[in-house]
Amino acid sequence: MNKEGIKRWSNSLKRLNAVLPFIPHPSSRSGSKTSLIPYFSLLLWVLPLVILRSTQQSLMAHDEGIYAMQARSLLLTGDWVTPQWGSGYSFDRTIGIQWLIAGCFWLFGTSEGTARLPSAIAWILSVLLTYQIGCFLLNARLAWLGAAIFSVIPLVVQYGRLATQDAVLVLIELVGIWALLEAGSQKRPFWYILAGSMFGVGFLIKGFMVIPAAIALLPYAIRHRHLLNPWLYLGLVLGAVLPVGWMLAAIRQYGNLSPVEGLFGKLFHLGEQTYLGAGRFYYFWNIPANGFPWVFFALGGVWWTLRDQRLRELVSSNRSWLLLVGYPAILFVELTLFGTKTHYYPLQLMPFVGLLAAIALDQLIHFYQTRQNRTLLTSLNLLLGCLALILIALAVGIQVSPQIRAALGEDVERGAIVGLLIGLGWLGTAIAWFRREQIGLVRSSQQWMAGLLLTSWLALATMNLTGFWGNYSPKLKTFLQQSTVQAVLRSHPINFVVNEERLSRGDRKTYLLLNFYTPNIGTFSTQNIDTSSKLRQAAYAWIDPNLAKLPHPNKQIVATFEGWQLVSSK
Repeated sequence: MNKEGIKRWSNSLKRLNAVLPFIPHPSSRSGSKTSLIPYFSLLLWVLPLVILRSTQQSLMAHDEGIYAMQARSLLLTGDWVTPQWGSGYSFDRTIGIQWLIAGCFWLFGTSEGTARLPSAIAWILSVLLTYQIGCFLLNARLAWLGAAIFSVIPLVVQYGRLATQDAVLVLIELVGIWALLEAGSQKRPFWYILAGSMFGVGFLIKGFMVIPAAIALLPYAIRHRHLLNPWLYLGLVLGAVLPVGWMLAAIRQYGNLSPVEGLFGKLFHLGEQTYLGAGRFYYFWNIPANGFPWVFFALGGVWWTLRDQRLRELVSSNRSWLLLVGYPAILFVELTLFGTKTHYYPLQLMPFVGLLAAIALDQLIHFYQTRQNRTLLTSLNLLLGCLALILIALAVGIQVSPQIRAALGEDVERGAIVGLLIGLGWLGTAIAWFRREQIGLVRSSQQWMAGLLLTSWLALATMNLTGFWGNYSPKLKTFLQQSTVQAVLRSHPINFVVNEERLSRGDRKTYLLLNFYTPNIGTFSTQNIDTSSKLRQAAYAWIDPNLAKLPHPNKQIVATFEGWQLVSSK
């Protein structure tokens, strides 16, 4: 960066430091005495989002129910090789997340909170690593802002609180990227070994879905000659020990290359199908919707990085283009070309969405402080104000209309509370801009930035507190908490009479959750209750909706939930 660029950048930072003075100066080093301050402040920012939750919690059947059920089976059976599914087993996914959840169950007991603990820890560490990576790619100030934004992206907050593989996969990928950056600056074998080992660990967690991230890293790795370092390949070998060891143990136990066939079969199946009719352009609307509004700021960050000399010099001096923009761009193309498209695959993009959005927010504050591009800022705040008024009007309408609440259910009322908070926050943000001369540029810019960040934070915290996120199966959980049902579940082993091949998608979801929430599971059978000697000897069983329709003269129905019957034999 030339002297003129450095001077212009320094003057801009002096103005920006007046906006959020607790964000570190970009020249701060990791070894300085104040280096823990940004990490501590980020923890204070993200920990409440992890801790705050409704007292009513229940798992989402797909995919939380799968992993929680399989993790519980590992502890109950002592078989840490087999991902069990009801009466059988399936090697259509790897076993890493089940090991982590089972470990949490063993340490803290079986519950929704402990099932979600690995994802919550991964989310917190991912926020800190996003800051660390941002210090390499940009500077400490933009890194802090990018990490703070990443932590309040809606998709990130939701999956940081779900017992699934995805948040843990993001952490593993960030560890690998951080290790490569450290390896490039320190040239120590440890960092290359750590970077290489993350591929095997990622495979153990998410199977073949770690490959797109590895491919997206190739241009950066080739450009910086990381692929020529032998320590990287030692890391690949060490990282492969756990997944290869697990697969060999499974083959020894079941033969016929069961995990290999299962994983490749799942890969080909996913590559050929679509999810709920998702088309080729699914991610073009789904990512902005799940990352609103920060995805649009990130696009602005890319635009200004290309056009603004100050930002071009910053990115160029840190040699960060291939990671900051190239990595998420390649990963986006890969996900778009892959047959199966789900709303959670793009979670891997979100750390870089946060960093790019920080560039845009920084640029807007620069315009704000220097009185530049007033038309852009005025248009942006008019849009925010209009959206705010619409949200407030809808929220008030829902609250005063019992007919709407009765027709749409409890979720719409909780959604109205969230919409009202967002509307009030954005309205305050817009007002700060239009009253900037009366308030003063420094103070109004503080209110403007705080309005954007805190609105997202408060809205997402409210979604957690109201159970909008976190209580995904409230009807089933309420049913299971009935005194008559609880008395049976706590006192007796419960068998399952299920024909899994005939289950509908909804019934399969209920089956997963009943399996997890039944504390003492007996045996599994696909036979008619009257012809099963095991079930005649047992006192209680869950019967699936299809078999429950058949005549069973020897059964007494204790309770019924959406066709599923809890019965006792006479």
